[in-house]
Amino acid sequence: MDTDGTKRVVITGIGPVTSIGTGKKQFWEGMLAGRNPARKLPASYRKKYIPKTEFYVPLPEIALRDSGLAGRYDRIMQHETRFALVGTRLALEDAGYRLKTEGDTIVAENFTDACTILGIGIAGLENAFQSYEAHAGTAVAGGDGRHPASRYQRMIIPMLMPNAAAAWVTIFFGLTGGSFTINASCASGTAAIGAAFQRIARGVNQCAVCGGVEALSERSGAILRGFDMLGVLTRAQDGAPQPFSAGRSGFLFAEGGGCILILEELTHALRRNARIYAEIIDYADTSDAFNIVRCDPRGNGIVRLLQRLSAGRTIDYLNTHGTGTELNDATERDAVRAVFGTRDCQPLLNATKGLIGHTLGASGAIEAAVCALSIHHGMIHGNRCDEPFPELNLQRKSRKAAIDCAASVSFGFGGHNCGLAFGKFTDRQ
Repeated sequence: MDTDGTKRVVITGIGPVTSIGTGKKQFWEGMLAGRNPARKLPASYRKKYIPKTEFYVPLPEIALRDSGLAGRYDRIMQHETRFALVGTRLALEDAGYRLKTEGDTIVAENFTDACTILGIGIAGLENAFQSYEAHAGTAVAGGDGRHPASRYQRMIIPMLMPNAAAAWVTIFFGLTGGSFTINASCASGTAAIGAAFQRIARGVNQCAVCGGVEALSERSGAILRGFDMLGVLTRAQDGAPQPFSAGRSGFLFAEGGGCILILEELTHALRRNARIYAEIIDYADTSDAFNIVRCDPRGNGIVRLLQRLSAGRTIDYLNTHGTGTELNDATERDAVRAVFGTRDCQPLLNATKGLIGHTLGASGAIEAAVCALSIHHGMIHGNRCDEPFPELNLQRKSRKAAIDCAASVSFGFGGHNCGLAFGKFTDRQ
């Protein structure tokens, strides 16, 4: 407990479900290797509209049964819910909890009073589209290998509920410590972890399942078209978004993914001799109050966010928002310079979205996991970037780095700015 009475909060479990790997080991190896998950757009995306972007990142392929979960519920769940369930099991196992199966429920010993807080940006729309087609009599017959034929889903309402993923996690794992969903656009995952951190710090809960999930897959490319028409998707010939590069043209659209973290109050983690990846030492958020889809080019909200996260501490490593869009990258660059100074004075910088694409509501949680793993392993991943901004301390290749304090930041449509600060945990007293 700190001198002001707040509890200390640590990360003990990490469960990524991403395009470059599911599970901590595969995910981290993919990040350090700079594995490229981008694929050419399917022909079905070009039937009614010719996108300016040529690439996307398909959804991770997972099945509940393959993770020891009750697969009979698959048909009444959307992809983001499956990501949340598989990620939670992976995170609990990674945290060293002994799992016991009781019917369809998987119980982790001394964990049932944990809260469940998930972030989601838009939530899957494919089932809504298909149910509408079936209802209106315009259903598409037959599937395409990735997407089933259109039919009206009897459980369409609970499938579409934004809180469905968080609710199913509580049901599958018997968690009774309160649950809810946070939406802050692309900052949703970061905001959810921040909310869980604050609850544990205040003593409301001892443990939390938290993170972010997203799934925007559907057969026609209608969702990708929406982003493409806003002019925010990469037009690179190889699909690489190259954040903070002179050659950037937009972000790489990732259909989705997720990452779940297990947070614990420090004494709870120490009592069971848990491995601790990092300590969460702060959360901050601001609002631009400027535009529904554009960040404030003055960067005032981002500057205030970085100032709050760095107040009284030295940030050794910053995982940037780094989408690769022209305005966002320029604004974030200027904010980093305003807060930290010249390149030689800045933290080590990288941009996870430059490797795996932008997973929207899941991105902040994935980047929080990257920070925790970077601190734990003393390594940061490199950047895929041909002409990096010379004013920034961007790291071109994966490298060793002694990190005592790290931060990650997320910015979302609507002007949501959220950030987390992490510390290396060394004190077991």
